[in-house]
Amino acid sequence: MIATLSFVLALLLPFSLFYSQVCSANPSADEIAAENAKVIRIARGSGDYPPLEMVREGVLTGLHIDMIHYVAKKLNVKVEFVSLPWSRATKYFSEGKVDAISYYGFTKEREEFSYYHADNILSETRWVLIALEERANEFKFDRTLQGLDDYLIGVQLGYSHGMYFDGLHHIERDIVKDEFVIESMLQNRRHDMAMMSYQEFLGFKDRGDFNGIVALSPAIDSDPQYLAFAKKLDENKQRSELARLFAEEFKKFKVSKEYEDLLQFYNFNKYQ
Repeated sequence: MIATLSFVLALLLPFSLFYSQVCSANPSADEIAAENAKVIRIARGSGDYPPLEMVREGVLTGLHIDMIHYVAKKLNVKVEFVSLPWSRATKYFSEGKVDAISYYGFTKEREEFSYYHADNILSETRWVLIALEERANEFKFDRTLQGLDDYLIGVQLGYSHGMYFDGLHHIERDIVKDEFVIESMLQNRRHDMAMMSYQEFLGFKDRGDFNGIVALSPAIDSDPQYLAFAKKLDENKQRSELARLFAEEFKKFKVSKEYEDLLQFYNFNKYQ
């Protein structure tokens, strides 16, 4: 455990926060990893998403954050996380105002302005409906969600809730700002249910929120969450190359003991 803690603490060392372009049209790994190379600006939602992305004692940490820092150190590049309301984070990313974005699901629309890579997956999200425990037996459904046409389901602004759920047109949705509004709307019976990542839901429960609210079965969908890189304003294909380099290092990292230690440190198996 001491070795694990030392590993994680090393990943949390602060990084310099200045951005500079690499001018080569086809930058090599050595050029990108050179001393004083660019800082990669990564957008993220400003919320707390334990155990994946969260602030503890003033430090941004979590499984995703530590994974990204680890790979960035291997590439000898520096990272600046830009925490924004999720809708603004996705807007900045789509416009190329940041280099990358974390905790980002795949959609066909997003693919137009995003470099996705199969090895840049940070985690897998399982999407579930949540509701007041006292109402849980009221809702009968299967994965098609047939029979829920008369119920109002809360969803969070700017989120993809998996390609399957996003494509269902018979579900009545109410879009709200964040998880605090979702909890309030359920407690006050203004929403019947809400769609949420199971990992986030358990994380919120761990911190003392969502009392009297439970996850319903079956799970609706699961999909990978990426570190994606921005296509816009990438004339020199530098971000495309960064996506490839990160993917190479992530692939090696995910079969290492360090990765297993990190999963154990965050007790991640509990959230599957």
